[in-house]
Amino acid sequence: MPPLLWVLFSALLLSLSRLPLHLGWLAFTGWIPLLYVLESRKVKLWQAAMIFSLVYIGVVMYWIAGVTFLGLIGICIFYFLFYWLCFYAINRISRVSGYLFYPGFILVMLSFEYLQNFGETRFPWFNNAYSLSDYTVLIQAADLGGVILISLLILVINVLLYEVLIKKNRRGLLYLVGIFILWIGYGIYCLHSLPMQKQEPKIAIMQPSIPQEEKWDEEAYQQILHRYDTLCAKAAEDSTKLIIFPEAAIPVYLMYDNYAKTYLRELMQKYNLEIFTGFPHFTLAPDNHINDELYYNAAALFKPDGSISELYYKNILVPVGERMLWLNLFPFLWKLQFGQANWEFGNGPAYYQTDSLEFSPSICYELAFAEFHQKMAIRKDKDTGSYKKTDFLVNITNDAWFGTSYGPWLHSVMAKFRAVENRIQIYRSANTGISLIVDPFGRILTKASLFEITNLYAPLIICPKIPVYRYIYWYPWIFVILVAGLFIYSFLKKEA
Repeated sequence: MPPLLWVLFSALLLSLSRLPLHLGWLAFTGWIPLLYVLESRKVKLWQAAMIFSLVYIGVVMYWIAGVTFLGLIGICIFYFLFYWLCFYAINRISRVSGYLFYPGFILVMLSFEYLQNFGETRFPWFNNAYSLSDYTVLIQAADLGGVILISLLILVINVLLYEVLIKKNRRGLLYLVGIFILWIGYGIYCLHSLPMQKQEPKIAIMQPSIPQEEKWDEEAYQQILHRYDTLCAKAAEDSTKLIIFPEAAIPVYLMYDNYAKTYLRELMQKYNLEIFTGFPHFTLAPDNHINDELYYNAAALFKPDGSISELYYKNILVPVGERMLWLNLFPFLWKLQFGQANWEFGNGPAYYQTDSLEFSPSICYELAFAEFHQKMAIRKDKDTGSYKKTDFLVNITNDAWFGTSYGPWLHSVMAKFRAVENRIQIYRSANTGISLIVDPFGRILTKASLFEITNLYAPLIICPKIPVYRYIYWYPWIFVILVAGLFIYSFLKKEA
């Protein structure tokens, strides 16, 4: 079979493992064809990268085209360059010594995954670990080393299966059995032995299912408010104390709109509810700023007595979609407009109190970032070095942009990993779905279907354990440093 077809096959296997087809186990074999191609060196690396990125990105992220076709093309080009660099680095490192092919492959791919979390182009959607979202037992290891550890195990298993199936090295079977025994055993231990406290707080998450084409339509505004009233009334019947609205639920500049604020206050007083909601916001810009106002994707906690919490501003913005890249470095880019909002960045997590419980929110895309959620979930005291755990996390989002595609599902499963990494419960309110409540073990306690109009409730499970991952969250930098060192050494050795 031509080498490029092997690359195509690998991309297809990995793509299918990511989709909601319950084929996550394909991730254990998806890299094998690519390993064969890279080791044989029978293909041009740029061609392999092009085929791999077009198929893998195109299948997993096709739904982006529903919002912006140019955006999908841009992502494909961006990741083509990334994978080309990865394949080139693997090739260079393996040329130093054949024994470095497997370590080089694993280290490069892990470094690639981790570096996706940084910079204004950060887009960590292509972590191997997310393929295993269906397997609750297997994802428990995320509390030891996050999604990077799960990805490491997946890559090691691919290498061992490559040795067994392609190289006919049967010793690999022993290692495979050993890995799975330890991996599954740890998962079973966690699910049955970790301490947990069950409470019955009066918390609800709302899924109003407002179509995107109606959300900012002035003629539909009253209908939207009426739907919120109906759902709040239902929440009150269930003795709810706090109800969580989705991202940008109030489609006005709420802090400056007296009608909307009055409506919200009357709603809370009518049903005796606290409301946590997202909304757009702006403040006056400093004199040296190119614009007169600074715009934010914001959220806040509103209480029946009229008090309003400190506003939370979204910290991590979707590249290009929510903010053009490198505006601070190149001010002329403010003039480019592709429909993006050009929000400003927030400056860290926020914490809110409801009764005796504390929670911290994230907005939409931020759910993809493990280290940010660590800061939200488990704060470190600068003076004592001790850790304090938040009672639960909240994620609000609006995935109406992506209709009934796989996009909302791919986004929602990240909540499972953030929950396990921090051993904390997550309440996720999505405008059109998929809303869900995930316990500290990554189990979905309840969820709503796409475009279902409903409230969701579930007991709060608190796990007091501070995960190992919180102490060693920095460890993937070791992989990055090793790759950089080996890559540089490959050039030095050639010169020698």
